[in-house]
Amino acid sequence: MAYNAKQLPLVSIIIPTYNYAHFITETLTSVLDQTYQNWECIIIDDESGDDTTLIVNNFISAHPGYKFNYHRVENGGTSMAKNIGIKLSQGDFIQFLDADDLLSRHKIAVQVNAAIQYSVNIVFSKSLFFKGSAITPQIIEKYPENFLASKSLAETELSIRIIQNNVLTISSPLIKRYLVLAAGMFDSDLRNNEDWLFWFKIAQIHPHFIYDGDDKSFVLIRIHDHSAMNNQQNMFRGELAVRNYMHEALANKEKSIETKSLIQLNLDLLALHHLRSVNISKGLSHILSSFVKNPVHSLPLLAKGVIKLGTRFYKSIS
Repeated sequence: MAYNAKQLPLVSIIIPTYNYAHFITETLTSVLDQTYQNWECIIIDDESGDDTTLIVNNFISAHPGYKFNYHRVENGGTSMAKNIGIKLSQGDFIQFLDADDLLSRHKIAVQVNAAIQYSVNIVFSKSLFFKGSAITPQIIEKYPENFLASKSLAETELSIRIIQNNVLTISSPLIKRYLVLAAGMFDSDLRNNEDWLFWFKIAQIHPHFIYDGDDKSFVLIRIHDHSAMNNQQNMFRGELAVRNYMHEALANKEKSIETKSLIQLNLDLLALHHLRSVNISKGLSHILSSFVKNPVHSLPLLAKGVIKLGTRFYKSIS
């Protein structure tokens, strides 16, 4: 692929990092290897206690002429770090990238071309989960089929999918900067599932997520012992915060049939989440109340609740 960088939009690649000195060289190399050339890379170090500063500065020094910018900030969490990166960015598009993950060589090129060709504001790719190194990644099946989005989503279908679960990894999309700002950036009080809440807010103001469908465009999400996805209790609390925000946001919208349906879906899923991992009494209260009001309609919810409760009980005694 040949490009004239002067004719193409600037892409701001934002990398928040905290104690990932042992991974970040591979991540920065995946940025350096992009076939798309008009980019800036902003690394926000959330006051790491390891050798991140030394390693990143050495990497930047070894690659003069590239737009790497390193900023060490007071520890405030990943949301705060991403927000600082957004404010420092100058690009028309933003690519978020966790400091332990990798971009395929053609990802940004493919997505910029798609955004320009189809005049769209957010383009996402497939996400592959892996263990090991960038040279010999071992691909892992992290989620069931169709858990993550693998086709373009819009309007009601997009809302339903995002309420059901987080359909995008943080590094999957390329997104117009103005849309990031319009959504209010990231909730700095939220340190888990902050990307899920962010995509929900994006979908509320721009309900068109375009899938690039190109095998050359993907992100590699690293699975390791310190991965945020491995801290279940924090993820459980994060989901509770996200679902409460969703409820409030939907409740403040015009009460159409569609909105009422989305509110009910979110409340049902919140109840199941309580049964599975948070507050059993709250979950049971909603499910039993729904069943009394409409037994036929709520029977599937009751069945799922019984399964969630049984699973939780089994785990507690095993």
